[in-house]
Amino acid sequence: WVLPVRIDGVWYDLSDYRAAHPGGKWLLDYSYGKDVTAIFKSIHLFAKEETQSKLDKLPIIDLDSPILAKPNVFTADLVPPTTGREIDTPFQADLRAMLTRRFASREEFKAPVDHWVRIGLAAAATAYCWQGWYHGDVALTAALPFVHWILAAHTCHEATHSTLSTNEHVNYWLQFTAHPIMFNVFVWIPQHLISHHQYTNDPNLDVDVHHFAPALLSQEQPPLDPDANRGWTFAWKGMLTSLGTCILQPMRTLLDSTTPNFDENITPIPHGVSKATLALSMAPSFFVLTYPLFAFLPSDPALAAFLEVWPWVGMSMIWTAMTQTSHIQQQCQRIPGMADTDWNAGQVETSLDYSTASPFWTAVTGGLNTQSLHHVLPNVCMSHFPDMYREYEEICAKHGVNVRQSANLATATVSMYDFIFRINEPKSKNSQ
Repeated sequence: WVLPVRIDGVWYDLSDYRAAHPGGKWLLDYSYGKDVTAIFKSIHLFAKEETQSKLDKLPIIDLDSPILAKPNVFTADLVPPTTGREIDTPFQADLRAMLTRRFASREEFKAPVDHWVRIGLAAAATAYCWQGWYHGDVALTAALPFVHWILAAHTCHEATHSTLSTNEHVNYWLQFTAHPIMFNVFVWIPQHLISHHQYTNDPNLDVDVHHFAPALLSQEQPPLDPDANRGWTFAWKGMLTSLGTCILQPMRTLLDSTTPNFDENITPIPHGVSKATLALSMAPSFFVLTYPLFAFLPSDPALAAFLEVWPWVGMSMIWTAMTQTSHIQQQCQRIPGMADTDWNAGQVETSLDYSTASPFWTAVTGGLNTQSLHHVLPNVCMSHFPDMYREYEEICAKHGVNVRQSANLATATVSMYDFIFRINEPKSKNSQ
């Protein structure tokens, strides 16, 4: 068995290294057949020389080998993620220097004690709300999406970037806290790490840009001429998006169907995950989807409707507000400048930050309020970000990198919707 992964244009076989990978063999399996140049270099920035030394010892696969898979998400996209942009730049070197000044080892930039305390509290509150939902408690069901978001934001997102723990088993199992109502990890991890983190806001390569299709989320996408503003499509899909990430996207893989508006499935599961494993991972989501209908519909239709709908709608609205505001902005669109030559600068300038000095908002958003810092240093736990942010800003200013910022989540949300409705305005109306 061969595990092909492309880095800096070279295909390596990682099959013999899987068991020794500090981040866990599962993350390597998820990278099968993909170009991981950018995420490889950013994740391993702290131990750059050591990691490169290990990579140099791995066997290289011949380019003509029939085992090689397409390296990116879309069939026609065969270019490396840098597409002419450098990753090993003076800007990244200064970011690395900040890391080594602040942390003596990789263990130190994983989740600190206070992060684990919040996880424990959120886990207890989430379990309490789920048992309330099971027994038909309206108040606990109303709180469920909020407390479950806090749990998943502190665990799943961190675990899939190996920033939660140095123990690969802890990271692997805590990624499933996103289930059953936020997203299916087998669908989300590849598109998030390999697509979104490497090609942020590039409509040709970043799958995230297409989650709300046919609504446009990038000014680089071809303009449409619908009868109505497709911004409303984004609005209603934003209230149901977790149904897509938990049910519809995995089902496309199980049924071998294509993504609407595309000729293929753009959210496939990793090569090492079987359909049986995927189906098993979906079982909790199907339970949440069907249980209220059997348990409460005959006796209390109104309660059944609330228990059926609110967990999905509530989590979808939270997920949309927290995640989409970080990139879907006018000021985060790709424009000519330093980002054309420096991949790291591109990560900063396509991300939006807000309330950056607030540990409270860092905890509430799971670190998404400092999205640009997360994108250039995805190996650091978000609990460290408030303390690091001022120095990070100074490094950006030194290298002429523009940090995009908004005052708070509310202003970021308003500007996001303003941008979406403007770029989705029918051309016929604009010409009047």
